[in-house]
Amino acid sequence: MIGKLGQTSRRYRDDARSATSRRLVIGATGVLTALLTVIQIAAMPAGPTPVRHPLAQGSVWDSVYTAAQAARGEATFRKTCAACHGDSLKGIDDAPPLTGTEFHKSWDGNSLSAIFTKINNDMPSDNPGTLSKPQVAEVVAFILQYNAYPAGKADLAASADSLGGIKFLPKP
Repeated sequence: MIGKLGQTSRRYRDDARSATSRRLVIGATGVLTALLTVIQIAAMPAGPTPVRHPLAQGSVWDSVYTAAQAARGEATFRKTCAACHGDSLKGIDDAPPLTGTEFHKSWDGNSLSAIFTKINNDMPSDNPGTLSKPQVAEVVAFILQYNAYPAGKADLAASADSLGGIKFLPKP
């Protein structure tokens, strides 16, 4: 009888150890799952993913300027460009529009370096070449903002060479 009782108590201890081990494994699995979930959430980008133009590969849809840069560009535009291009950027007399269908017909498919170079070399028409390269980049940023291209976190480069890979693309 003692032998059977000893075996029974040993089995009970073994069952209790197995139950404890199972609880530890389940608990550890839960903690590991929670930790992995936290890591995945932390690795996700903040905010919604911007919608990219279907043809975008280095385009004005890649948020290539900052809102602050565009604000500086607006001040320069109002001071030196608005007299010819108008406050609404629609162009006055011979000055071409910088927004709308005609603007997009002229610039869509071209790189930002083309408009940067045009402004840098030829504008303002009454005193060409007087804007600094940073001012030209700021005016281009303002034109992009006015045409509803998205702003980003880095200023547009103040160099035509740096802008060659950024294309104007129409709204999708």
